[in-house]
Amino acid sequence: MWQIATGELGRDYRSLFFDHDLMILGPSDRGDASSGAYEDGPANSPPRQVHSFATGPEPGDRVLARLSHEVIGVGQIPAESEHQYTFDETFRSVLGWDLCHVRRVKWARNFDLGDLTDVYRNAKEKPAFTGVKAERIIRQVARIPDFHFDSDLRALPDLDTERYSDEDLSLELFRAGISNRNTEDILGALRQAERLCSWYDIQGSDRPTEHEVVSHVILPIFLGLGWSHQQIAVEWKKIDMAFFKTTPTRPDSCVMVLEAKGLGKPLGERHSQARSYVEKHRLESVKYIATTDGARLLLYEKSNDGWLDDPTPIGYLDVRSLQRQYVLPQDTDLVETLVQLQPGAM
Repeated sequence: MWQIATGELGRDYRSLFFDHDLMILGPSDRGDASSGAYEDGPANSPPRQVHSFATGPEPGDRVLARLSHEVIGVGQIPAESEHQYTFDETFRSVLGWDLCHVRRVKWARNFDLGDLTDVYRNAKEKPAFTGVKAERIIRQVARIPDFHFDSDLRALPDLDTERYSDEDLSLELFRAGISNRNTEDILGALRQAERLCSWYDIQGSDRPTEHEVVSHVILPIFLGLGWSHQQIAVEWKKIDMAFFKTTPTRPDSCVMVLEAKGLGKPLGERHSQARSYVEKHRLESVKYIATTDGARLLLYEKSNDGWLDDPTPIGYLDVRSLQRQYVLPQDTDLVETLVQLQPGAM
């Protein structure tokens, strides 16, 4: 029996597990785990977890899916040999994480977990993937009848997740109506952001701060998209970045606000903080909210009914993986996102 995390609070990718009957894990930097590339290192280190993931589970084994300390699903490894471990670059960018190690799991449909949801409630922080050793949990899960796992496997995502070359992305942006000059500026800013985020990763320190994310990474991207310095206010009314349709920069001309966090921080719950600023300052003209950690950016749009409590992003980009489509957020497109972020689209 095994347990696996489906992300974290603010970076929740459980939908991939349950919509496609799979489980995914990272890191993926050493490539396919079938070669034993991840078997070195301390027990329960991220590489060793990947090695266990690739080599440990067998047909018929059961799996608990959890988010933080809550069990949210139970599944079973299918018997079919073609559904064992694979390395799939479709999942190279899942809300900023590379999770290319894939196994199929038949997750129980409409199954009442009951008190199984709380078996890890008071546990210490668990590794992303490990075997389950607690006998009381093993007995409880083993009693679940097999018919709960008899359904056909749901299809894997069918997306074009190929990375753009500079030439192809430039052409697609031009086709979308962006001028040739702006296209070059956008590409330059995105590549600069990619290099800078990679440099920060290598440093392994407390950098970048939120202020550095704004000034060094995000501001150049928006300048490349066609915004002027005069249209962008930094630390305006405690808002990290505010964008204005016209000058002078008054509250009634503010059309977008952005909330920035440190590199690698989860973004899923940051929308509410930006929304609170919009409502507090009565920024009625704001149509969009963006959240970013420098490497990734999520874009939300105000609905006809106002700001939703649990909105779905309409746009997404990951400067580390500029690809045609992303598995999450669903239905987001890189080129469409960049077009939407231009001042003319506001």
